[in-house]
Amino acid sequence: MSGAHNNPSDDSRPSPVRTLLHGRLGLPGGGVTWTPGFTALIIYLWTIHSYKLPIGFLVSVVLLASLILSGERIRCPAPVLLFGLFLGWATLGSLTSGYWSTVSERLQDYWKVWLIFLGAVNVLRTPSQIRAFLIAYLAIFALYPIRGILYNIAIREHHNGRYAWNFIFSNPNDFATLTFPMFGLTVVALQSATKGWQRAAAAIGVLVLPVCVIFTQSRAGFLGIAVFAVLLLLRTRPNLRVIALVVVAAGAVAFFAPPEVWQRIGGMREMSDASAHDRSTIWKVAAVMISEHPMFGVGIGAYPLAHFDHSLLRLEWANVQGYWDTHSTWLCILAETGFPGLILYLAMLVSVFRRLTRARRLLPPAFEEWRLDLRYLEAGLAGYMVAASFGVYQSLPFIYVYLAFAWALAGVFESEAARVALSQPQSVSFVPVS
Repeated sequence: MSGAHNNPSDDSRPSPVRTLLHGRLGLPGGGVTWTPGFTALIIYLWTIHSYKLPIGFLVSVVLLASLILSGERIRCPAPVLLFGLFLGWATLGSLTSGYWSTVSERLQDYWKVWLIFLGAVNVLRTPSQIRAFLIAYLAIFALYPIRGILYNIAIREHHNGRYAWNFIFSNPNDFATLTFPMFGLTVVALQSATKGWQRAAAAIGVLVLPVCVIFTQSRAGFLGIAVFAVLLLLRTRPNLRVIALVVVAAGAVAFFAPPEVWQRIGGMREMSDASAHDRSTIWKVAAVMISEHPMFGVGIGAYPLAHFDHSLLRLEWANVQGYWDTHSTWLCILAETGFPGLILYLAMLVSVFRRLTRARRLLPPAFEEWRLDLRYLEAGLAGYMVAASFGVYQSLPFIYVYLAFAWALAGVFESEAARVALSQPQSVSFVPVS
């Protein structure tokens, strides 16, 4: 392969999402295939972020009905299958739970989320749909949670100095954790922007998102930002624009962060404040529960009830008596579904990481920017997983929508690279790259 082919010019290897934003991957004219299922998915995104209309169930029914009636082969990739196996194990374990009424109700909610997950990986089929989904997802998140917290910051509407928004985003820790998948999407959009307003909007997002997380004063958010930044900078080839924005974002965080933020960061090391002490005690209660129910757990969704019963047993647990959750996604899954349940759930996440990694390694050097975009998605998922160690999120649909997008985008990149390789066999060599 000649030197020119080894180092093609920027014009000969455009960014994948840059191409997606202009609709030139696969569909003439860049038109979006607005199928009923795809339209329902966008409306579902709007519904779960805005809470404007109680139509989430109706939209999910339309989404699934469109899959059945479309005539397309329904795909059930590894993460969807593993999540289904996880719920199957939880369903089996519910037969042993002492909290059947609660567990049976929560199982219905989980299976609904699984159906949304299945629907999302099936409707995101074409590059133009992925392009529209990316734009819609970022716009909806900016219009509701981000706009809401910025407004609260402006009018100083807070709880003990911690800022958030409404609904599921009313808890500062939850707000911070649910923001991390958007970090990955926003950096991808910045990397791929071709027009000035697109670049400006994405750059503002890269700056605003970490500032919003800092104002939540979430320890989970602090750790997630650190993990995301480290993974963002561990790149095959430095990108000065992204590095500069990371530095500017860090400066903005340091400038705007109130003094209480640094006190909470100190509490991460010393575990000296009441919140950190309570979390430590809750984890001790969870550990006892796990030792008593290692196979099936106490039943999915039943941890708060089981915690109440167990917290009455020891005097040293008096400070956390009540219907508490585990304050950790991974401990909650372990306590509610046992070790097999946790293994299945982690396998689901690992399957997505492996798909992104495999896609990166299969892409040749000519598609370097494509590989970097996949790294951004990995960083967003890793930041979320770290932050989820301090909250309970496995029942919420947001992460599964993100996983569906990541899986679909990796597939599009692989397919398009293979198509280019077939049309230009002398210019692209498919040798796995580490």
